[in-house]
Amino acid sequence: MRLYALAIALLLSLVAWAGPAEAQDAAKAPQAAPAAAATGPQKTPDQVARKTPVTVEHDDADPLGARLAYHVKELLGRSALMVPSTKDEKKLVIVLKTKEEFPGRPNLCSLYAVSWLFAAKEGSLKYFLTSEVGTVDASGVDAAAEAILGQTAKLASTYGYLF
Repeated sequence: MRLYALAIALLLSLVAWAGPAEAQDAAKAPQAAPAAAATGPQKTPDQVARKTPVTVEHDDADPLGARLAYHVKELLGRSALMVPSTKDEKKLVIVLKTKEEFPGRPNLCSLYAVSWLFAAKEGSLKYFLTSEVGTVDASGVDAAAEAILGQTAKLASTYGYLF
Protein backbone atom coordinates (compact mmCIF):
# COMPACT_ATOMS: atom_id res chain seq x y z
CA MET A 1 0.00 0.00 0.00
CA ARG A 2 2.81 2.38 0.82
CA LEU A 3 4.50 1.61 -2.49
CA TYR A 4 1.29 2.40 -4.35
CA ALA A 5 0.92 5.72 -2.50
CA LEU A 6 4.56 6.55 -3.19
CA ALA A 7 4.08 5.82 -6.91
CA ILE A 8 1.01 8.10 -7.06
CA ALA A 9 2.85 10.89 -5.23
CA LEU A 10 5.79 10.55 -7.62
CA LEU A 11 3.50 10.62 -10.64
CA LEU A 12 1.66 13.74 -9.36
CA SER A 13 4.91 15.55 -8.73
CA LEU A 14 6.08 14.62 -12.22
CA VAL A 15 2.84 16.00 -13.76
CA ALA A 16 3.24 19.27 -11.86
CA TRP A 17 6.88 19.58 -12.94
CA ALA A 18 6.81 18.28 -16.56
CA GLY A 19 3.47 19.39 -17.98
CA PRO A 20 0.61 17.35 -19.43
CA ALA A 21 2.26 15.95 -22.63
CA GLU A 22 5.40 14.72 -20.90
CA ALA A 23 3.35 13.35 -17.99
CA GLN A 24 1.35 11.15 -20.34
CA ASP A 25 4.59 9.71 -21.72
CA ALA A 26 5.90 9.17 -18.20
CA ALA A 27 2.64 7.49 -17.15
CA LYS A 28 2.86 5.06 -20.06
CA ALA A 29 6.53 4.16 -19.50
CA PRO A 30 6.10 2.24 -16.21
CA GLN A 31 3.36 0.10 -17.79
CA ALA A 32 5.51 -0.83 -20.79
CA ALA A 33 8.52 -1.92 -18.74
CA PRO A 34 6.89 -4.88 -16.92
CA ALA A 35 5.45 -6.21 -20.18
CA ALA A 36 8.89 -6.23 -21.79
CA ALA A 37 10.40 -7.97 -18.77
CA ALA A 38 7.67 -10.62 -18.77
CA THR A 39 8.43 -11.81 -22.30
CA GLY A 40 11.68 -13.38 -21.20
CA PRO A 41 15.11 -13.20 -22.78
CA GLN A 42 15.18 -11.48 -26.13
CA LYS A 43 16.44 -13.48 -29.10
CA THR A 44 18.99 -12.04 -31.43
CA PRO A 45 17.92 -11.53 -35.05
CA ASP A 46 20.21 -14.41 -36.04
CA GLN A 47 18.31 -16.81 -33.76
CA VAL A 48 14.89 -15.63 -34.93
CA ALA A 49 15.67 -15.82 -38.65
CA ARG A 50 17.38 -19.21 -38.49
CA LYS A 51 15.73 -21.81 -40.70
CA THR A 52 16.95 -25.37 -41.10
CA PRO A 53 18.31 -26.05 -44.61
CA VAL A 54 16.76 -29.17 -46.16
CA THR A 55 17.36 -31.01 -49.45
CA VAL A 56 14.90 -33.48 -50.98
CA GLU A 57 16.38 -36.26 -53.12
CA HIS A 58 14.00 -38.26 -55.33
CA ASP A 59 14.86 -39.88 -58.66
CA ASP A 60 12.22 -42.56 -59.18
CA ALA A 61 9.80 -42.50 -62.12
CA ASP A 62 6.44 -43.64 -60.75
CA PRO A 63 3.76 -40.94 -61.10
CA LEU A 64 2.45 -40.96 -57.51
CA GLY A 65 5.97 -40.95 -56.09
CA ALA A 66 6.82 -37.95 -58.26
CA ARG A 67 3.69 -36.16 -57.00
CA LEU A 68 4.65 -36.96 -53.42
CA ALA A 69 8.17 -35.59 -53.91
CA TYR A 70 6.75 -32.47 -55.59
CA HIS A 71 4.34 -31.84 -52.71
CA VAL A 72 7.12 -32.30 -50.15
CA LYS A 73 9.27 -29.75 -52.02
CA GLU A 74 6.34 -27.36 -52.39
CA LEU A 75 5.47 -27.49 -48.69
CA LEU A 76 9.14 -27.11 -47.82
CA GLY A 77 9.27 -23.90 -49.84
CA ARG A 78 6.36 -22.47 -47.84
CA SER A 79 7.66 -23.59 -44.45
CA ALA A 80 8.45 -21.08 -41.73
CA LEU A 81 10.86 -23.48 -40.01
CA MET A 82 12.83 -24.90 -42.94
CA VAL A 83 14.25 -23.69 -46.23
CA PRO A 84 15.08 -25.66 -49.41
CA SER A 85 18.82 -25.78 -49.96
CA THR A 86 21.12 -26.88 -52.77
CA LYS A 87 24.20 -25.20 -51.29
CA ASP A 88 27.21 -26.94 -49.81
CA GLU A 89 26.30 -26.43 -46.15
CA LYS A 90 25.18 -28.34 -43.09
CA LYS A 91 21.65 -29.58 -43.84
CA LEU A 92 19.08 -32.29 -43.44
CA VAL A 93 18.66 -34.53 -46.46
CA ILE A 94 15.34 -36.26 -47.15
CA VAL A 95 15.95 -39.29 -49.36
CA LEU A 96 12.63 -40.39 -50.85
CA LYS A 97 12.43 -43.71 -52.72
CA THR A 98 9.14 -44.70 -54.35
CA LYS A 99 7.85 -47.64 -56.38
CA GLU A 100 4.47 -48.54 -57.83
CA GLU A 101 2.68 -51.05 -55.64
CA PHE A 102 1.12 -52.74 -58.68
CA PRO A 103 3.37 -52.22 -61.74
CA GLY A 104 0.58 -53.08 -64.18
CA ARG A 105 -1.75 -50.43 -62.73
CA PRO A 106 -0.02 -47.03 -62.50
CA ASN A 107 -1.48 -44.17 -60.43
CA LEU A 108 -3.25 -46.60 -58.11
CA CYS A 109 -0.85 -46.75 -55.17
CA SER A 110 2.85 -46.30 -54.47
CA LEU A 111 5.15 -47.58 -51.78
CA TYR A 112 7.60 -45.08 -50.33
CA ALA A 113 10.60 -45.20 -48.06
CA VAL A 114 11.93 -42.01 -46.49
CA SER A 115 15.34 -41.68 -44.86
CA TRP A 116 16.53 -38.57 -43.07
CA LEU A 117 20.26 -37.89 -43.17
CA PHE A 118 22.52 -35.16 -41.84
CA ALA A 119 25.07 -33.84 -44.33
CA ALA A 120 27.90 -31.69 -43.01
CA LYS A 121 29.26 -30.85 -46.46
CA GLU A 122 29.10 -32.10 -50.03
CA GLY A 123 31.22 -35.16 -50.68
CA SER A 124 31.48 -36.18 -47.03
CA LEU A 125 29.80 -39.05 -45.28
CA LYS A 126 26.12 -38.43 -44.49
CA TYR A 127 24.85 -39.53 -41.09
CA PHE A 128 21.66 -41.57 -40.85
CA LEU A 129 19.07 -40.13 -38.46
CA THR A 130 15.90 -42.19 -38.98
CA SER A 131 13.60 -43.69 -41.63
CA GLU A 132 10.05 -44.82 -42.24
CA VAL A 133 8.02 -46.57 -44.93
CA GLY A 134 4.45 -46.27 -46.10
CA THR A 135 1.96 -46.41 -48.91
CA VAL A 136 0.29 -43.51 -50.64
CA ASP A 137 -2.63 -43.31 -53.05
CA ALA A 138 -3.80 -40.35 -55.12
CA SER A 139 -6.06 -38.99 -52.37
CA GLY A 140 -3.40 -39.25 -49.65
CA VAL A 141 -0.47 -37.48 -51.31
CA ASP A 142 -0.98 -34.21 -49.41
CA ALA A 143 -1.35 -35.95 -46.04
CA ALA A 144 1.76 -38.07 -46.64
CA ALA A 145 3.79 -34.99 -47.65
CA GLU A 146 2.66 -33.15 -44.51
CA ALA A 147 3.58 -36.15 -42.36
CA ILE A 148 7.05 -36.30 -43.93
CA LEU A 149 7.64 -32.59 -43.31
CA GLY A 150 6.26 -32.89 -39.78
CA GLN A 151 8.82 -35.57 -39.03
CA THR A 152 11.49 -33.41 -40.67
CA ALA A 153 10.61 -30.46 -38.42
CA LYS A 154 10.77 -32.72 -35.38
CA LEU A 155 14.21 -33.98 -36.40
CA ALA A 156 15.36 -30.42 -37.11
CA SER A 157 14.48 -29.40 -33.57
CA THR A 158 16.01 -32.53 -32.07
CA TYR A 159 19.30 -32.22 -33.99
CA GLY A 160 19.33 -28.42 -34.18
CA TYR A 161 22.62 -28.27 -32.29
CA LEU A 162 24.36 -29.73 -35.37
CA PHE A 163 23.64 -26.66 -37.48
